[in-house]
Amino acid sequence: MLIYKDVFTGDELASDSFPMKLVDDLIFEFKGKHVIRREGEIVLAGSNPSENPEEEATDGVDDSSVQRGIDFVLNHNLQEMNCYEDTSIFKSYVKTFMKKVIEHMEKEGKSADQVNDFKKKIQAWVVSLLAKDRFKNLAFYIGERQAEGNGEGQVAIVEYRDVNGEEVPTLMLVKEGLEQEKC
Repeated sequence: MLIYKDVFTGDELASDSFPMKLVDDLIFEFKGKHVIRREGEIVLAGSNPSENPEEEATDGVDDSSVQRGIDFVLNHNLQEMNCYEDTSIFKSYVKTFMKKVIEHMEKEGKSADQVNDFKKKIQAWVVSLLAKDRFKNLAFYIGERQAEGNGEGQVAIVEYRDVNGEEVPTLMLVKEGLEQEKC
């Protein structure tokens, strides 16, 4: 299994245990599911045939032993950061983070052409994220170490996409801000 870690904080942000693809050699996208977990057991939300699967799935179980959320968020202990829902804060973060990524790329020996190609692609991607109808469907997460104040790294962006009438949470991570670790 491959673990995808933030190059600046070392936080685990995702793994290849989720359906994933690399888009435009720029963004890794990981598809997740809403889940309910009880003491190590995974129950997919909506898989119970009752009218209210969440209630039935947790009947008789102490709420403190139940976790609800998106599987990749729970698996990698990502922390939600609502502050990035403000576009001005998000734009400021992106500017700072992309500068760090470009410096990292140069330090890793990437050519000027590779860096310039990255700049063009990432700018177009960020502009697409900021479209009003898209931005409102995004949620923002950071890793454990970053949440504890140990560095500033990548913000994991989750977009809730409609796929065949079903909401599919999709985690988006900038490829150049990640390192892969084999487990």
